[in-house]
Amino acid sequence: MALRLIQIITPEGFDPVDEIINEEDVIEQWIDDSISGRTTVHILADVELTEKILEDIDNKLGHRDDYRVILLPVSATIPRQDQEEEEEGEDENEEEKTKDEQESEENRVKRISRDELYEEIKAVVDSSWVYFVLIALSCVVAANGLIRDSGAMVIGAMVIAPILGPNVGLSLATTLGDKALMIRSMKSIVYGFSLGMVLSIMMGFMIQIDPEVYEISSRTVVSFADIALGLAAGVAGCLSFTRGISAAVIGVMVAVALLPPMVATGLLIGSGMLDLAFGAGILTITYIICVNLAGVVTFLLQGIKPKNFRDRREGEELSRYAIIIWASLLIGLALIIYTQFM
Repeated sequence: MALRLIQIITPEGFDPVDEIINEEDVIEQWIDDSISGRTTVHILADVELTEKILEDIDNKLGHRDDYRVILLPVSATIPRQDQEEEEEGEDENEEEKTKDEQESEENRVKRISRDELYEEIKAVVDSSWVYFVLIALSCVVAANGLIRDSGAMVIGAMVIAPILGPNVGLSLATTLGDKALMIRSMKSIVYGFSLGMVLSIMMGFMIQIDPEVYEISSRTVVSFADIALGLAAGVAGCLSFTRGISAAVIGVMVAVALLPPMVATGLLIGSGMLDLAFGAGILTITYIICVNLAGVVTFLLQGIKPKNFRDRREGEELSRYAIIIWASLLIGLALIIYTQFM
C-alpha cells in the first residue's frame, strides 16, 4: 500500500485541528506546536484517500490564504502496516462496517490525488532549451536508425524523446478545463513536433534515403492495428501518472507511436517521396489523435475533475467537446485508412 505524509501548517490561532478531517481516513496523526502560534498537523494516510483528505482541508481552510499544505511520498514506515489486518478489513461483511468505514471505502480513488497528479504532469510539460535539445537529439538518432534500418537506434531515440509529458498534459488540461496548462501543453507539442519535422526534412534533403528498408517502409502504411496501438499508448501513459508508476518506460511506449513515423515523414518529404510521406504523415496524425483521445477518456473514467462547481462545469464541457473532436477526427482517419491502405 502506497502512503503519503500530509503536513498542514494551520493559520495563526487556528485551534480545532481535529475538525479538519475524518479520523477514519488516516493511519496516524500528530501535532507540532509552534511558538509563532501556527500549528503543524502531520497526517499519514493511504494514497487512495489523499484526495478526500485534501478536499476536506480545502473545505475547512480554503477561504483563508494563511495556511499551507505539503504532500510528501512515503517510501516506508516502521512498524509497517499489518498485512493480515488489512486483509481481514477487506473481508469484513458490508453490513458490519460502520458508516464512516463505508464512506472511507467509497472515497478511495485507486490513484494518486488530483493535486499530486497535476503537479507531476505540470513538471514534465516543458518548453525549455533542454526539451528542444532532447527533441533534436532523439530525431537525429531516430533518423539514423531509420536510414540504416537499425531497430536498436530507433529504440534509443524513443528513450531520449520527451514526448509523453506534453501529450498527457494536454489530456489532463482538457479534463480539468485548465486553459493555462492546455496552452502550455499545446505550445510544447507544436514547438517540439515542428523542430522534429524541420530537422527530419533537412536530413532527408541531405542524405540519400532508401524507402525499401523495413524501418521506413513499415511506417508508410497505416492499419487499424495502429489505432489500437495509439489508444493503448495513451491509456498506458495516463495510468503511469495516476498510479504513481515511473513514466520512463511508458514514455518509451508513447514515443514508439509518435517519434518514428514523424521522423519518417520528414525524411520522405525531404527526399521528395511525397506519396510515401503521405502514409507516414497519416500514421503520425493517427497516433496523436489516439493518444490524446485515450488520455481524456482515461482521466474521466478515473474520476478526475476540477475542484469547484464552476470549474467542473467548464471542465465537463471542454472534455465533451474534446472527445467529440478527437473521435470525429479518428473516424475520418479510419475512413482514409480503409479507402487508401486496405
